[in-house]
Amino acid sequence: MEIISAVDLFKINQTILKKIDKDLVNHGEETAYIAYKIAQKLGYSNDKIDIIIRAAILHDIGAYKTEEIKNLKKFEISNTGRHSIYGYIILNNSKLFKEMSEAVLYHHHSYKNKDKFVKGIEIPQEAFLIGLADRVSIFCGLLNYDEKRIIDDLKRLNKSIFRPSHIDALFRLIESEGLISDIVNSTYKLKLNKRLESIKINLDKAKEYLIFLPLSIDFFSFETSIHTVSVSSISKKICEEMNLNEEYKNKIEIGAYLHDLGKVCTPKHILEKEGKLTEDEFEIMKQHAVYSRDILEEAGINKELINLACNHHERLDGSGYPRGLKEDELSIGDRVISISDIFCALTEKRIYKNPFSKDEVLDILYSMCNSNYIDRNLVKIVDHNYEKFLECIVENRNNYEKILNDMVKTYNYIAIEMDSLCI
Repeated sequence: MEIISAVDLFKINQTILKKIDKDLVNHGEETAYIAYKIAQKLGYSNDKIDIIIRAAILHDIGAYKTEEIKNLKKFEISNTGRHSIYGYIILNNSKLFKEMSEAVLYHHHSYKNKDKFVKGIEIPQEAFLIGLADRVSIFCGLLNYDEKRIIDDLKRLNKSIFRPSHIDALFRLIESEGLISDIVNSTYKLKLNKRLESIKINLDKAKEYLIFLPLSIDFFSFETSIHTVSVSSISKKICEEMNLNEEYKNKIEIGAYLHDLGKVCTPKHILEKEGKLTEDEFEIMKQHAVYSRDILEEAGINKELINLACNHHERLDGSGYPRGLKEDELSIGDRVISISDIFCALTEKRIYKNPFSKDEVLDILYSMCNSNYIDRNLVKIVDHNYEKFLECIVENRNNYEKILNDMVKTYNYIAIEMDSLCI
């Protein structure tokens, strides 16, 4: 049974974007559908079309930063290059989407400058195809989905910016297949989803993408992303100690990767505050669990995964949040992710605190047991495997920090190269 599908991943991406800016919620899907139809018209293979669709639907994954989104809505090409770099780096570090990262990097690149590119990263032709699809979708939104105005404006498009064969295919699709009508009437959604459902993904590759998804929320804030990796790793370790079956273990691991997605809606000054949160700030912080559920339910993913991702702040006695669930309503997986989240938070260094000692951590965990907040049997597993679990966190953090620092270096290199080439 497929635990998480390609459609699930894309829908999660889209619903996160909607939480940040609802005006762009359809943009990724529109761009993907337009690019898909142009590629089909040009005779691309099915495998290549699938790659183009995936690249197009995620092409603005680096644009979650608010200032980037504002520029995108105005289509100010000169100010949108940075989000393309974010997107490239995130996708290039995920095996699932690595092969489409160059197309995302250059999707705002003008065809007349096709010989200008960052050293070591050549421009795939699909970048120009996605760029054209992106422009058509932007036009549709700016012109309030008025079909006649959209087509009239497209006819006045500066054709030197795009590859001539792509422009030709676009207008043939408009004239013979009603491409713009599909967008205006939203009939494209059903056709695109049908195509997406045929895309199969490897579970391990899906997990890799989920690791880097938090980075697209704020590329230069690592703590949420590193914490997510740690919680997932410790959850997996606990599952192994309990000899849980492989399928359920995978569900718990994926649920842990998704558990803090709602923090995309938490104000950054609260998320990264140096010091204790005020009562009002903590109430705002607690809402991230609600937002996580909203995102995942709207994305329509498996209900069991949603619960695993969103119940980690519930307590056995019913005093947790956001829904006040009680012991008989919390699964083993819920309890595993909950204690993993607490253990990682206590043992991690943060900008506002140093890691707690082993004695301090265990005192807190057993005190929570005595208050009937968390599962005593799981605390015993943590206690008996403390050094092994802590070593796992430290190793993961060191490895992941190195990856993240390398990503920042790559970002800076590409940004300097693009500035020097004026692209």
